[in-house]
Amino acid sequence: MKKIFTLLLFFCSLQLFAQYPGSKYYPEVHGNSVSFYLSAPNAVEVKICGDFLPGVNEYNLGGMAEMKEKDGVWQYTAENLAPDFYFYYFLVDGIKVMDPNNLKVVCNYSEFYNTFIIEGVGSENLTIAETQKGTLQTVWYDSPEYSGQRRMTVYLPYNYSTKKKYPVLYMLPGGGDDEDTWVDMGRLPQIMDHMIANGEAQEMLVVMVNSMPNELAAPHVMNPIPGRKSHFQMMGTPEGRTGGEFSNDLIRNIIPYIESHYSVKPGRSNRAVTGVSMGGFYLSNIIEEFPGTFNYIGFIGSGYNDAPERVDQALAEVKKAGYKLMWVGAGSLDMALSSAKNLMAGLDRASMPYTYYDSKDGHNWRSWRRDLQQFVPLIFR
Repeated sequence: MKKIFTLLLFFCSLQLFAQYPGSKYYPEVHGNSVSFYLSAPNAVEVKICGDFLPGVNEYNLGGMAEMKEKDGVWQYTAENLAPDFYFYYFLVDGIKVMDPNNLKVVCNYSEFYNTFIIEGVGSENLTIAETQKGTLQTVWYDSPEYSGQRRMTVYLPYNYSTKKKYPVLYMLPGGGDDEDTWVDMGRLPQIMDHMIANGEAQEMLVVMVNSMPNELAAPHVMNPIPGRKSHFQMMGTPEGRTGGEFSNDLIRNIIPYIESHYSVKPGRSNRAVTGVSMGGFYLSNIIEEFPGTFNYIGFIGSGYNDAPERVDQALAEVKKAGYKLMWVGAGSLDMALSSAKNLMAGLDRASMPYTYYDSKDGHNWRSWRRDLQQFVPLIFR
């Protein structure tokens, strides 16, 4: 009954907003410009919101523009866009409305957006590969730390075979993100398909986990765990910095599950890990508490917010255990740049080598997609 009601709402929305033939898809992309259309003859004001519009903050949110009405159809054209992956939605008299003519939808931070791509130099890896596409699997695993089964998403490279053994990259998401966000906003499957096919990256599995403290799975799959604090309730607390039970969940449950259910190479030499934003703070605790688990360590839009002596104490464990690559990515406009600099200062004091990359951007997915494309070619070499 719920599915039937949802379908009725969808078709009603098409009647209200769409007046275009089913074979036509919008928005219209022509080179570096894109035109949007929305049929809303009774609307008083329609705006378009997106990460390509004036007024965005470092999260790529807040950008907005007025749409012009003609014969009941509201229109807007954005020009001179750089090649990239973009998202948007409409505001119809203050109410958020998805584009009913664009079926390309992603979820980020419990919000849904329509998307489009401007193709060109810089976005080649963000498009769907014509051949040699990898596979995504949704996996449920037992997690005593969370008193139930938890969900993760696994990317398998094109032609994955149990006759071969593969290394594994583990991705720890940012605050509010989950096991689907690197797929939706990060374009990870497309990036990996292109980079592996082009010989820029080794064949590998990529495991996208859910490190949210009160979720067994993405919020559109399962409700939060009753009685548990959310990420935002934990912010500023010791548990918020370390991730609470997540460190044990990763080491005791996730890694053993992957190494027992997939054809992968065991051991630290075949494990890489990245932590984005909040996931980077969790990562800082993981590599201190479980040093020697990963040979390739990447901080994306993150680092340490601790005093120098605390940073030195944490890094001493990592230095003692050893590693092959320490990678730090933080754009010059990123609000987390100070924490990344704090991390790099600690690495300098300890004479621990690292690689730094500046995306020239802020704390957002545009920056993090660039980071991924810089980090992946360096691991498992």
